[in-house]
Amino acid sequence: AKIGELKRHFPEAVGEGLVLPFGSFRSLLDLPLEPGGLPMFEWMQRQYALIKRLAPEPAKQQQAIERFLDRMRRWITSADPGIEFRAKLRAAMEKTFGPDGSYGVFVRSDTNVEDLPGFTGAGLNLTVPNVVGFDGVMEAILRVWASPFADRAYRWRQAYMERPEHVYVSILLLKSVPVEKSGVMVTADVESGGSEWLSVAVNEGIGGAVSGQRAEELRINVRNGQVHLLAHATEPFKRILRPEGGVASVQASGTEAVLSRSDITQLMARAGELPQ
Repeated sequence: AKIGELKRHFPEAVGEGLVLPFGSFRSLLDLPLEPGGLPMFEWMQRQYALIKRLAPEPAKQQQAIERFLDRMRRWITSADPGIEFRAKLRAAMEKTFGPDGSYGVFVRSDTNVEDLPGFTGAGLNLTVPNVVGFDGVMEAILRVWASPFADRAYRWRQAYMERPEHVYVSILLLKSVPVEKSGVMVTADVESGGSEWLSVAVNEGIGGAVSGQRAEELRINVRNGQVHLLAHATEPFKRILRPEGGVASVQASGTEAVLSRSDITQLMARAGELPQ
């Protein structure tokens, strides 16, 4: 929703995107676990009830959890959302992004169990980068739908859910953009919370300032443009988009500064516009 709002206000600055809402995943769970069997959603409810009953026997409970998660992942990644779903998705992708095979998309996840009080799900679930071709996107969607049932994601959220069967996954397809530099800007001083400074972290290539990269870190004064350099970008490699799909690591340029004065001026201008 926030990205959509930004796209409406700054259409030239936000890439094209398409959302598969929670309901698409929920509809999948109405399919039978196996031909003629229970709907997957009903089977899930029974499994969660079994796991809860096994609480006094931790070893048996752990075995039940492992069997449950394994079957969920295998079932979802091999499920067929149906002809109608694929037709609607194909048409929406062509309308939003263009002819099939002429672009890539990042297949990103969100769930209804993220950013809750005392809990953040950031990074728990899968993102598949720069997928090219409709068939590849379909495969990636199933993998992302299955990712909340990885052991780590399951354990992080269980303490916050009374009815854990109501975990729903939405997906954001974002068109790949071959940027030269990328990162994160926070419109506040992350140390003090004050609004007089911007906090910026950036690297060369795509996906900058994430996954433990050694990024260029700056504080930028919004009034006079003064820059405090906190750290140089010392990452030896940068990630680029591969035309056939996926990403590759190549040598970074090793320039002393990632952001130019022009870049900094643009960031200051954008930060000034955002509150309005």
